[in-house]
Amino acid sequence: MQKNNMDGVNEDQFMAITHVEGPMMVLAGPGTGKTFVITRRLKYLCEEKGIPGENILVITFTKPAATEMQERFDKLMGDKYYPVTFGTFHAVYYHILRSCPGYEDLNIVSEKEKRIFLKTVIDNLGLEITDSSIREMILGDISKVKNDGSDPALYSAGYLNAEEFSAVYKDYCRMMKAEKKIDFDDMVLECYRLLLNDKKVLEEWRENYKYILIDEFQDINRMQFEVIRMIASPLNNLFIVGDDDQSIYGFRGSEPGIMLGFPDEYKECKKVNLKNNYRSTADILDKASAFIKLNEKRFDKKLISAKGKGNDVSVMSFKTAEAEYEFILKVISTAKRTGSYRDVALIFRTNMLARAVTQILAKNKIPYYFKDKPRSFTDHFACGDILAIMRFAHGENTRENFFKFMNKPVRYISRELIKYEKVELKIHVKYKTLKPYLRKNIQKLIWDLERVGKMEPYAAINYIRKGMGYESWLMKYARENKYNLEEINEVLDMMTSAAMQYDSYEAFMEYIEDYKEMLEDAGENNCDEDRVTIITMHSSKGLEYKTVILPDLNEGLVPQAKARRKEEIEEERRVFYVAMTRAKENLFLTYPEKKGDYKMSPSRFLREIK
Repeated sequence: MQKNNMDGVNEDQFMAITHVEGPMMVLAGPGTGKTFVITRRLKYLCEEKGIPGENILVITFTKPAATEMQERFDKLMGDKYYPVTFGTFHAVYYHILRSCPGYEDLNIVSEKEKRIFLKTVIDNLGLEITDSSIREMILGDISKVKNDGSDPALYSAGYLNAEEFSAVYKDYCRMMKAEKKIDFDDMVLECYRLLLNDKKVLEEWRENYKYILIDEFQDINRMQFEVIRMIASPLNNLFIVGDDDQSIYGFRGSEPGIMLGFPDEYKECKKVNLKNNYRSTADILDKASAFIKLNEKRFDKKLISAKGKGNDVSVMSFKTAEAEYEFILKVISTAKRTGSYRDVALIFRTNMLARAVTQILAKNKIPYYFKDKPRSFTDHFACGDILAIMRFAHGENTRENFFKFMNKPVRYISRELIKYEKVELKIHVKYKTLKPYLRKNIQKLIWDLERVGKMEPYAAINYIRKGMGYESWLMKYARENKYNLEEINEVLDMMTSAAMQYDSYEAFMEYIEDYKEMLEDAGENNCDEDRVTIITMHSSKGLEYKTVILPDLNEGLVPQAKARRKEEIEEERRVFYVAMTRAKENLFLTYPEKKGDYKMSPSRFLREIK
């Protein structure tokens, strides 16, 4: 087929679209039209080469991506119907399992059930892990072991040694099997075992899917790839599309090394680099490209802007976080005058960092929405503890409130001492059987609570943090349980900063409730309205905006403090690269020199960009 028969297709895209037999790797950088290439290649295979649609499998990583791909293909084909299979890895593997005898009664476990199973296992093993955040981390580690096929006996989770983790892993898997439950990771593992051990079933699926296309290949994990490799063999009509520079899901088990090793795995592999970028202006693209080249483990590639030089990328420092946010307001106002709020995105490293700016936007009546489901900073347990102290000090002396803070810091108060729903500490302190040190601790607590009850919100929170010893206890607890200290400081500072605006307890508590409702209203259901987008760097992947602001680019936040090893820093650099390349015309990189009482250093990434 001649290229002049394909309107709007460049040379690189033409090579990818018209490839038929054998393996091919398409390096598709940001804004290079990969979905355009995928859908037109499917059309080419079906119409020009006469390949039956039922012999073609297209795999994506999310259900929305699979749905969008299918809709775009159907629209491209018009009235013609070709039964190409579109699905996620899990959907495809689940379908393979359910079609085989012995797997018909598989039940997918819910997230709630997974947590219950894990809690039961931890309790049965006598491990003292009561913190829900750590249990979530353990579930993540279980998932990682399943995805990369590693030995749980050799895996150390940090908060569990290898022996403890192995015991938890094995008992958890046994409990799942006893309940006839399967999770998404099990779908991949079980499918691998089925195809490995049943050659007849394997041959059936090889016959079904003679042409396999995988989108976002850089996000694949080891077990997903092993299954695909079995089905694709021996024809190896494996067409992979991705960008190793946008591999940002290592915490989910994805391995960019699989894509990097693909040409070695398939010696006959053909390679195409989609160079033309149709999204970003040249200065944005040039700075982002030069930045990502600092990563050593990557394919060397080139991106060329189709839009001209455009505005310079702005790197700006501000004396305080408040000054930084004032600048953000000006950028948004300018964008609104020449376009709309939806042209602007504020992209943060984490949702936690985004919370402070929402207060400024709300105060200035600028509508916004969160791409990710928002959580109020008041949902953090540290904020919940402080609010419980304040509520108790103002007469809400319930057991629920008291239990949240009674031993933070440790006061040696037992739950057995608190027998009634209403807690009267002045009565408890009179018990004759009370040990002297415990009586002294309760008397001090009574005195502290009385002081808190008489203070304005800002003074009360500061007194709870410093005067009552809560912050010292919190930092020790956070270090022991491997919590993110930067995140905790952010929550405490946000709460303290918010309290400065209110001179009464009642007004502050009203604000807390209003803020929760405001965040709920900023959820994705409002994304069609004219609102500024607030989004994390991870969730921004695949999206684009006329104006992008990356705030709070401080060392310890970007890259995150927990990223220390070389490969972790390289992934953080890829995450930042993804965020930069969301911008079409304007890119602002900003950071404060100070937040509250804390001095902040600029991110090392800003020095690398300069």
